[in-house]
Amino acid sequence: MKNSHSYQINEKVYEQGEAATYIYQVVSGAIRVFSKLNNGYRQIGSFFFPGDIFGLEPGARRRWSAEAVVEATTVRLTKRKVVVQKAQSNLSLARGLWNLTARDLLHADHHRVMLGLVTAEERMAAFILEMNSRIGVDGEIDLPMKGTDIGNYVGLREETVARVISKLADKGVLRGNGSSRWGRRLNLCRHERLRAMLPPSSLLELPPLSEKLIQTIFSKP
Repeated sequence: MKNSHSYQINEKVYEQGEAATYIYQVVSGAIRVFSKLNNGYRQIGSFFFPGDIFGLEPGARRRWSAEAVVEATTVRLTKRKVVVQKAQSNLSLARGLWNLTARDLLHADHHRVMLGLVTAEERMAAFILEMNSRIGVDGEIDLPMKGTDIGNYVGLREETVARVISKLADKGVLRGNGSSRWGRRLNLCRHERLRAMLPPSSLLELPPLSEKLIQTIFSKP
């Protein structure tokens, strides 16, 4: 298998239950990681954007599925067993993998707290602040995912997501964008209003990934 691969929208990168053979990094596009529930509902656990590493499972089998969110999403990959073998004799890599795991745990804890928020407005506030922190540029957030995906991430219906976004716009927290009132771009102009709605535990600040760690993980053995 080549060390990079492009996926079309909704194409699977890996399936829940299959062997956890590879570790991945998003080069372009976006990835959603989700679990299929018994009632057919999808619970999205995370989104990954360019530069993010995903697929570092704690066990031998995938607990989640991963799919491309947009067309021509490209990831690079390396065999997990090769990285583990390198870490056995490379203390810096071992520490880096621990930090990467801790980063994933931090995000999982944030997601758990988000889903525990009482109101739809609070959940969307936490989501918008997370996206602004991760992919926002001067308050402009170009969302690669659809409203359905947002709803499956924050535990709301798609129509509720749209309603809350409109409500936040009416409050002056968000600003409209041209002829299409929203599209998939959010213009956040009142960060402090969203932060004031939330407990500190629901605010996510992910530490940056070490470029040295990335190079070590994806370098040829």
